[in-house]
Parts: sequence; structure tokens; C-alpha cells
Amino acid sequence: MTASGLHAVAGSSPGGAAPATDGWPPLPPRWLALGGAVTMFLIQPPADLWALAWVAPLPWLWLVRTAGPLPWGTLWAAGFLHWLLTLHWLRLPHPATAIGWVFLAAYLGCQVPLFVLAARWMTSRWRWPLVVAAPVAWIGLEQARGWFLGGFTLGSLGHTQWRVMPLVQVADAFGAVGVGGVVITVAAALAAWRPTARCTAGMASREGSAGDQRGVALGVAAVVLGLSLAYGAWRLATAPRPVADAPPLVDVLLVQGSIDTELKHDPAAAGDVLEHYDALTLEGLAAGPRPPDLVVWPETMWRYPLLEIDPAERLPEAVVEQVLGAAPTEASAALDAARQRECRAALEAERRAALAAYARRYGTHWLVGVDRQVVTPSAPGGSRHYNTAACLAATGRILALYDKMHPVMFGEYVPLTDRFPWLYRLTPLAGGLTAGPRPVTVDVAGARIAPTICYETTLPEAIRSLVRTLAAGGSRPDVIVNLTNDGWFWGSSELDMHLRSAVFRAVEVRTPVVVAANTGFSAWIDGSGRILAQGPRRATATLRASVNADGRWSPWLIWGSLPTGVCVAVVTIAVAGRFREWLRRPGAGSWGAETAVNGPLQTR
Repeated sequence: MTASGLHAVAGSSPGGAAPATDGWPPLPPRWLALGGAVTMFLIQPPADLWALAWVAPLPWLWLVRTAGPLPWGTLWAAGFLHWLLTLHWLRLPHPATAIGWVFLAAYLGCQVPLFVLAARWMTSRWRWPLVVAAPVAWIGLEQARGWFLGGFTLGSLGHTQWRVMPLVQVADAFGAVGVGGVVITVAAALAAWRPTARCTAGMASREGSAGDQRGVALGVAAVVLGLSLAYGAWRLATAPRPVADAPPLVDVLLVQGSIDTELKHDPAAAGDVLEHYDALTLEGLAAGPRPPDLVVWPETMWRYPLLEIDPAERLPEAVVEQVLGAAPTEASAALDAARQRECRAALEAERRAALAAYARRYGTHWLVGVDRQVVTPSAPGGSRHYNTAACLAATGRILALYDKMHPVMFGEYVPLTDRFPWLYRLTPLAGGLTAGPRPVTVDVAGARIAPTICYETTLPEAIRSLVRTLAAGGSRPDVIVNLTNDGWFWGSSELDMHLRSAVFRAVEVRTPVVVAANTGFSAWIDGSGRILAQGPRRATATLRASVNADGRWSPWLIWGSLPTGVCVAVVTIAVAGRFREWLRRPGAGSWGAETAVNGPLQTR
């Protein structure tokens, strides 16, 4: 029997079972799909069996190498299961977020069938070896999910390797998805190296060819891994080192409280949160040998919103009288305008006065997360709401306000509510956040500090844009400060995933990152991705970070996701090719059934 004939027989295996040719494991595709869902979950927190990441994708890679039709619905179900397990913490903030958990897992679950479909097309139709097709398909799909629907990068394959410092340095050229590409390349080489089945003498030439391809696959993987580690070792060796006995660029006190957060309004909670964080701050200040240059509180831990009122907004007379008293009997247009201005100023100053008093109490710069409301007739509903980081001087003067530029879809805003405000009645959110217009830096002890808030450190392009935008204006940040409230997730594995994202952002833009996180993990990360200090899980702490600038440029800052975007384009072409074939030949058979003319898929 010819190799082509053998391939045709394999494609007609009853029940879609994987053919047992050439040493192929006699496991049905559905078990391989579900097995991959489990192994890929185990390499992520909370199990965190990170060293197994190099073999965890094997079940899904073996599916690429099978001939014949595949149960595509089962492949999607496997991806759905994987993401349900991995993102289990999304159900914790509120019963309504469990709905988002299911829908997000359903969306992300498409990655598995698309990966198998694209990689199969590349190996069977384009004749690419698996050790090339698999990384291209994986990188393309991970990059695509980082682009679409606001971007979601948590749980990426590359994040599992955050401890392997030489490998992590690849992120400054190709991002975190590039690190995942190295891992999947090695796994693909292992998938190509399987035991050789007994065969007839007539198959000897085919077996020799397969053995050559296996050797080439291992060689390619060895070169990719070796170059990555060598590059990483070089980048680590060129990292700036602190000068002995020289003071740090900036001394930061990170205050980590531990207050689990719930989606409910409790008027008494604001005072309790303030007392909690104030006591921790005073304790941290007293413990140090000298005052820090900067104290950092997490996101929204100052629970009394700042208020700004647009001069175009006319305040109700009852409010004006409550603040200023009754108007004189001889009223005039000029007097009315003056009272409006005075009332606006009084209301705004009242909200800022308490904040300023605590800044003076600490006697140093203070960066604190706070809600901010802008009352204006130009906004739908009469006001805009911002998630803000306010930086105050020791005198209490506000030096800078940074409004979060990337609110979380369905977590902080609902799309289309600017036109259909009633949509908020379908959610536990009272209203949505408005995105901030631009990044900012503030000078603290001669260091340029750039605030970010919450999940902005999970968005590679957002942090790259921040650094590039500020650098173009002559104020590249020396330190990126992330203020986050992870109290929504009750000490779950979300904390681990969020922190690992910050590690990769520090490497990509070669800028130290410090994190102040409610319930953890607060951290100090240098420009090489090393975690130099870390707070506990769901407990209180104060961390002192003596931060020095990194200042190195990286290829990522220059070209960003352009190289990985090429992989997105390749995957799109491959998937479109399969769709086109399916549309042209709707009765030709099941998806994934390769024709005999393409040759033996098992040798690739």
C-alpha cells in the first residue's frame, strides 16, 4: 500500500478516532482535546506546575498531526473548559460576574479549534513543518485576543515562565506572546518525535524521511531556545546596576491593606477603609530610617470622590443657599453669577480639603486612588466619572491627576450606554467610567513617575503607548506605578496572574514597575522583570522600594506587535482558506479531513 493510500484509510477511521499509524497514541481526539484542557490549566495558577508548560500543549499538538475529521465542537468545549477553570475567579465579585465568566470562557474557547485548524492547514496545504506552523498559529491567536474586545492577555502560555529570567528577556523584543512562542516551539518539536511503529520493508524510505524531519524539528527548537536564552543572558548582563552607597533614584512606600471588596453601597465602609489605610501608612512611615519620597495607596482606597463642576453647569438655587446662605434681596445677574462661582469653588474645595489634610499628615508626596466626578451639561446623565490617581505634594497641593485610560469592558463600563443608558439597569453597575484622555508624569524627588490603574498592566500595547507618548514629549517615565484593587477576587489566583502581567510589562518597556494592590500582590519589579519585593496574599503589608531607573530602549518599544501581528495575518489567511474550501465544497466531508493528495500528515 502506498503512503497516499494509507493516509486515505486513516482519514476514514470510525468514530473520528486518531489513527494508530507511525507510533501514534491510540487515543480518540476527544480525549486528547480534553486532556489538553486539563494540562494547560495545571500550568497556570493555582496549581502553577509551570515547568510542565513545555509538554502541556502536546495533546493539542497531536490533534494537529492526526489525519481525518475532528470533532470541532469537542475542541471548542475543551477550550471552554480550560478557560472556565483558569478564570474561575471571575465568578467571585458578584453573581452577575459569573455570567461574564461563562461568556468570556466561551469566547476564549474558540482559540483551541482555531489553533488546530490553522496549524493543520499550514502543515497539510502549505507543507510547513509542525515546529514552524504551531508557533505561528499560537502566537497569532494569542496576539489576536490581546487586540480584540479591549484585549485579554491573562493566562498566556508565556506567563508561566516568569521565573526563568533569561527566557523572560525575549519579551523586550516580541512581548509575552513571543515567550509563549518559544515554549510552543519546543513542545512542537517533542510532538514530532514519537516512537516509530513497526512497518513493512516497503515503508522504510518513508520512515527514514520521518526520522530526518524529527531531527530537523529538534534542531529548530534547540536553535530557537538557545538563541532566546543567549539573548536573555546578554540583556541581563547589560542591565544597569546600582552604584554602591549611592542613594536610589526614588524611595517609595507601598501600602497594602486587606479589604475584600463587594459590589454594594455601604456608607460606613468609607470611614473604615480610611482608618485602615491611614494606620498602615503611619506604621510604615515610623518603621523606616527616613521618610520616603512617595507614599502609594491602591486604586480607589480614598472613598470620598473628588468633585469638579463645569462653569456651564447651573447649580440649583437650593444647593447654592445651603452652601452660601440666602441670597440678598437685591439680586442681579452679576450677583447670581458670582454666587454660582463661589458655590462651585466651595463644593470642590470641600472634597479636596480632607485629601490635602492627610497629605500634610504624611509629610511627603502621596499617590492615591480616588473616584472623580465631573458635573457637566455636556455629559449624558449630567456627569462623567473617572477612576483617578491623584498625586499630592507634602503641602496638600494636587500636583497631577491621572484618569484611567482603559476601563474594563463590562467591569467598569458597558458598551453603547452613552446612547442607551437604560442598559445599566441590566447590570450591577450604577454607571460607567469615562476613559482618561492621556498619560501623565509627575516629578517626585527628581524621578518621573507615571501612574497606571488596575488592569492597564495587563495590556502590552497600552503600556508601550504610555512610554512612547511620554518619551516623545521629553518625559519618559523612570518608574511606572500601578494602583490596583484586587480585593474583588478574595485572594484567588487572579492575584498571581495580575502580578505576572506586570513582570512582563516591566521587561517590554525596560522600566521598573511598582504595584500597590489592595489584598495583594503589591510588588517592586525592576526593568529586567525581577521581583525584588512582594507583599502577602490577602493580608496587610508595607513595602519599601528603593527604585533606580533602567532607561534602556527595547525593540518592543520600536516595533511593538508588528512581528507578532504578521502571525495574526498568517492565521487569518489559513483559517480563511479552510472556510473558502468548505464553502466551495459543502458536501466534500467534515472539517479537517485532509485529502490524500496532500500526503501523509503524520510525518510532518
